Amino acid sequence: ELSRVRKETAKSSSEKVCNELRFLDMPHIEFLVDFSEVSLCENGVDSAEFLISANVGEAPKPITKIASGGELSRIMLALKTIMANKDKVETMIFDEIDTGVSGIAAQRVGEKLYSVSLGKQVMCVTHLPQIAAMGQHHYKVWKEDTATATLSHISPLTKEERITEIAN
Repeated sequence: ELSRVRKETAKSSSEKVCNELRFLDMPHIEFLVDFSEVSLCENGVDSAEFLISANVGEAPKPITKIASGGELSRIMLALKTIMANKDKVETMIFDEIDTGVSGIAAQRVGEKLYSVSLGKQVMCVTHLPQIAAMGQHHYKVWKEDTATATLSHISPLTKEERITEIAN
């Protein structure tokens, strides 16, 4: 019964992930969960692996073997977006969710983060202006090397500082 429910959930979730990824500028994405049977254990009899094809004509392959940094970032965001309404986590933290993303994809990631923030607190470390511009509160984080240590700093930005930081 558990195996059957997992497979049904995987199918409907895969469709939702594909819809999210299409919005995130992956128009040809295929995302599916491949199940194989394993010996009965505390997790049941299923082993699951995520497969994707990001390009027309390519068969889906394991994410761990073919996904680029930008694809992984967007897949993670798609999964987190779908799960956001199902879990009780009130704050979502994304550390450099923009890895390997630029242009329209970066704009879409920013828009998606903003839409998630309407229901949850979202904290995001980013280097991209398209994403930073969507935030309500901004902090600048930087490191400083001294003779004996590397120090990390964080400072809230004023509206004027925010504009300058995003423009740079």
